Amino acid sequence: MIRGTTRLAAVIGWPVDHSASPALLNAAFAATDIDAVLVPMGVPPDGFDAALAGLRAVRALGASVTVPHKLAAVAACDELSSAARAIAAVNCVHVDGKRLVGHNTDAGGFADALAEAGVAPSRAVLLGAGGAARAVAYGLAESGAEVEVVARRVPDGSWIDSPQISISRWDRLRHALARADLVVDCTPVGLGVDPEGEAAFVEALPLDALQPGATVATLVYHRRTRLLDRARRAGYPTLDGACMLVHQGARAFTIWTGVPAPIDAMTRALAALRSTDE
Repeated sequence: MIRGTTRLAAVIGWPVDHSASPALLNAAFAATDIDAVLVPMGVPPDGFDAALAGLRAVRALGASVTVPHKLAAVAACDELSSAARAIAAVNCVHVDGKRLVGHNTDAGGFADALAEAGVAPSRAVLLGAGGAARAVAYGLAESGAEVEVVARRVPDGSWIDSPQISISRWDRLRHALARADLVVDCTPVGLGVDPEGEAAFVEALPLDALQPGATVATLVYHRRTRLLDRARRAGYPTLDGACMLVHQGARAFTIWTGVPAPIDAMTRALAALRSTDE
């Protein structure tokens, strides 16, 4: 029940109707008897600063930030966590008194998902060098893994400064995969917007170069991807983005409330949401 004492949190994106955050976080609030609610807020880019100012004014718990606002949130915050600063992206804003503190829970959320799955990579290969890859690379490096980012377009600007992270061109992909025990697709190919392009991309990947037992992962959680289907047929363990989604949300919940997140309740909420979508 929403009443005058109920604390507000939001997920801000444009669009935002696809977000699973309300289901996950509201399940967490309910499971812990915290009087709070998370609502989706569709905010165009030119209204993002005003939306954050409004959350600050009403002393909200904070906000989950999704596409296309993760870069704008960096500039809008008064303070950044070390992860948000290194990744140069904010996906979680904490309203701490009058200050907006920016965090990146994607990095730690991916590391938590690997730990839950029992995957402890020593050498990972990431496909793509965009914002998602930056978060995953940071999380893996913080966990002690060596990370090789393989991209069709090598970034011109600065990337994450870590001796454990290197960037290679696409023509080195086979060589990179041969040494990897984890490969993560950080490209948007698996989102399903271009089925023909997805098929061509996946079939061209030299998965036969992977060592036996290597894990193949994607950040996509809302659909079966061709990459994971192909990896399963080849006998490789796979991991989709559902567990990362839960854990990045769990980290946001704890940042806002100071309470350990009810992972089981959040996992059940996501499973129910996915079954409804199917």
